[in-house]
Order: sequence, then C-alpha cells, then structure tokens
Amino acid sequence: MNKIKLHTISNLLFISAVIISIFSLGKTVYERSRLPEGVCPIDNNRSIMIIGMIMLFLYLVVSTVEGYIRKEN
Repeated sequence: MNKIKLHTISNLLFISAVIISIFSLGKTVYERSRLPEGVCPIDNNRSIMIIGMIMLFLYLVVSTVEGYIRKEN
C-alpha cells in the first residue's frame, strides 16, 4: 500500500474517531441533564462509544504500521 494512502487512512480514522467521541460526550451530557437522578446515561450511548474506541484502536494500528513501513524504507 502506498505511504500516502496509509497516511490518509490514518488521518481519516483519527478525525472520525474524534468526531464520534465528541458527539458521544455531548449526547451523554445532554441526556444526563434530562434524566432523573440515579439513571446511567452511558447505557444508551454504549454502541457509539464502542465505535469510537474501535476507530481509535484502528488508528493506533494503522499509524504503527505506517511508522514501521517508513522505518523499513
């Protein structure tokens, strides 16, 4: 795979993960203000948070591979 393509994929994964994480945080804060005391707002947003964490993990993997490829050349 081309270095530029790998770098672009890495950047897109990072930007997407940050956007999803900010959205998830905002949604959690908003729902927390509307829910009664003692109710966990995280349960409703679990899937969004998992997607954000997976994207951050993929970013780490891709950037590590990118660094390894740069080191080889």
